[in-house]
Amino acid sequence: MDVFIQKQNQIAPVAIRRVGYAPYINKEGEQSFVRRIHGTDFPRFHLYIKAEDDEVLRCSIHLDQKRPSYQGAHAHGGDYDSETVADEARRIGEIA
Repeated sequence: MDVFIQKQNQIAPVAIRRVGYAPYINKEGEQSFVRRIHGTDFPRFHLYIKAEDDEVLRCSIHLDQKRPSYQGAHAHGGDYDSETVADEARRIGEIA
């Protein structure tokens, strides 16, 4: 699910931290952001950001239900369109 937020003269990581997300770098070196739900690694909201233009950020969000099932796998039981993800997208839009 995507949510669009205004940069408001902030760089992307600062804007995302304002809504409670922490930087996360995977084993391939790709940066994204996560927000843990219960203080454990999973489940967690996972956010990728991309600048749409000079003023708007596209935030692609999903819910990682669990870590990948086996080594080398990228599948993680992601939830992309549930009401929980929609609620989090609305929360980000309201705060950011």
